[in-house]
Amino acid sequence: KHIVIVDDLVQTGGTLFESGKVLKEAGAASVNAFVSHAVFPNDSWRRFNVGGDRACFDKFWVTNSIPTVTDKLPVSDGIFEVLDLMDLIINDLDHFSST
Repeated sequence: KHIVIVDDLVQTGGTLFESGKVLKEAGAASVNAFVSHAVFPNDSWRRFNVGGDRACFDKFWVTNSIPTVTDKLPVSDGIFEVLDLMDLIINDLDHFSST
């Protein structure tokens, strides 16, 4: 099975890591994570990237709700993919400002 763990935010990611590790050990073909808010204090995202001690995810999707963090993520040579919220926010603001 292909698994996606969904969470609202990640800081050090201990719970995400433990969940991902158990799912891989149980035979999941792939384990991925989607997190709305990547807080990652002290660059704790490095632990999830390739070669890190928490590198159990095949893909790790986050939104750019905290751009000071997501701008640092290595999207071309790592597991992270940043999903841009800007168009959604602009469309919502345009919609509500015109009503």
